[in-house]
Amino acid sequence: MINIKQNTLSLIIFLLLFGCIDPNNDDLWSISIDATLETNGFARDISMNGNNAIVAAGQYGIQVWDLDGQSMVAGFTGYEEGGTFLEFSDVALVDVDPDNDLILASESNDDVKIFHYGGGDSLFYRNTVMSARTKDFVSFYTKPGQFVMYSADNDDGMKWHYYNLDTTSSFGIEFIEWTPYGGSEIYTPGKPLGIDSDGSNYIAMAVDQLGVELFYIDSLGATPVLINRVDTEGNAEKVALTAEGVFVACDDAGALYVPKDSFSSESVSYRFAEDLTVDHISIKGSTACLTLGSKGIALYDVSDPTGPKEKGIFPVGYSYTSIFWGDKLLVCTREGIQIITIEQ
Repeated sequence: MINIKQNTLSLIIFLLLFGCIDPNNDDLWSISIDATLETNGFARDISMNGNNAIVAAGQYGIQVWDLDGQSMVAGFTGYEEGGTFLEFSDVALVDVDPDNDLILASESNDDVKIFHYGGGDSLFYRNTVMSARTKDFVSFYTKPGQFVMYSADNDDGMKWHYYNLDTTSSFGIEFIEWTPYGGSEIYTPGKPLGIDSDGSNYIAMAVDQLGVELFYIDSLGATPVLINRVDTEGNAEKVALTAEGVFVACDDAGALYVPKDSFSSESVSYRFAEDLTVDHISIKGSTACLTLGSKGIALYDVSDPTGPKEKGIFPVGYSYTSIFWGDKLLVCTREGIQIITIEQ
């Protein structure tokens, strides 16, 4: 009985001494949501053209937003092809080529559609490129009337082509489309899900259960050469390529950082966010934003990418992807685009 009383007294003293001490939050960051741009459909992806955001708005199609004025410039729930209006079913990916006045978009698990958009409320369908099962893509302007695209194809591996503007006339009708030139595909035993490139020397591709691959290119549009593949814990879904290495979103296994040197030497990698389900990663300088689905976003200090430091988890809504815009963070959520200020 005496021992029980002594143990109980010790527990009470411990709780009095330590139970009221607040967690040390000095190292955590805070955020403020400046605005929510309501997209009606789920905001799944975003690309920037100056201060205009091109948004993949799910079943609501493609939207163009003026971020300074926080107003929608144009919204397209579908497009006209051969005199027939076709509704978008679920736009999941979007990219923009402002030099060629193009919006490039892909619906879930589908090929890539090319649209001419010169501003205003008119969107002109040109043609379809790549193939079905395109999971992700990046494109780069090369010259007027040409661009290069790299895609993560879940069936065929990595695909890439130049695309040239081709204009012909027949029976008084003008036909305008973008035709492939050069390029090819590289087989991988994995199932590509995500891709990123610096547009000059490197391409990284997430290949699901088999991890992440890094390719070298002599120049934009040159044939990619596989450096190596690095295994990841969990499924590699999306990648973010930086000057130093590759950040990988590994679904329910959290996230991973792989230095570039590791692809050609010891395959050293650094796990973080291990208790989180990470769908996407965006990087700006020493700040990383991890999108976590229903849990919102997590912010990390990656000034030392071999030892990322967690700076807070923020429930900003069901989140898909994010992108940095100046000193702001834009997060694609089911509620729309969240414009966020990070206070470090």
